[in-house]
Amino acid sequence: MYFSKKLENQIKLGGLLVAAAVGCLFLTGYFGFNNRVADKGYRPEQPVPFSHKLHAGELEISCMYCHTGVEQSSHSPVPSTSTCMNCHSVVKSDSPKIKLVKESYENNTPIEWKRIHYLPGYAHFNHSRHIRAMIDCASCHGQVETMGVVHQENRLSMGWCLDCHRNPEQYIVPARPISGIFTGVDPMNAVNKETGKYKLAVSKPITSPQFGQYETEIPKTIVEGIPTPKHAGFGPENCSACHH
Repeated sequence: MYFSKKLENQIKLGGLLVAAAVGCLFLTGYFGFNNRVADKGYRPEQPVPFSHKLHAGELEISCMYCHTGVEQSSHSPVPSTSTCMNCHSVVKSDSPKIKLVKESYENNTPIEWKRIHYLPGYAHFNHSRHIRAMIDCASCHGQVETMGVVHQENRLSMGWCLDCHRNPEQYIVPARPISGIFTGVDPMNAVNKETGKYKLAVSKPITSPQFGQYETEIPKTIVEGIPTPKHAGFGPENCSACHH
């Protein structure tokens, strides 16, 4: 059986299109849903056996005591050894578990902690915007105060972020005392006292037709020296919010 040149080209083109579609579906599935790529559950061994379950859980040291400045900075800093030595210059100062911490402090050399939560360079996440909206650390990181060894709780994929931006009342954990986020401050009665869930602010699209950017009312400054806490609404869905 012979095919015309035109039909032969159409068959080749159809085969290429099918192969391209299958390849796209495979790459989307592999990189979008494979935990080995998304790093969900990633739990590396750190150079110092620091237990969040002990420090944040049992001793109730707030997240922001060690991770300072997150309400004003786009990044959450790794605690310096001077922060550790605020306590350990007296508490268990001779413990072999903090030998590396003491050496780091005395020699003014940083500890090479292994990063757990990682976003690619083309994606930008601003901690301060989320913290000022009274969104608790556990919303993204899970209940770290129960972890002896910290692991990555969520996938941190684009789809996972968009799920929260589109349905924030289902995903936001309201700020808790253990986080230290504006402790005791509840702007505009943002939390439903009966359910404990976040009540969203009224959000208005910035443009018409809207392309995924909203604005919400900002209350008066209630924490001196800190950017104004605000009532969270729908998160932006436009590309430039995270990719810029």
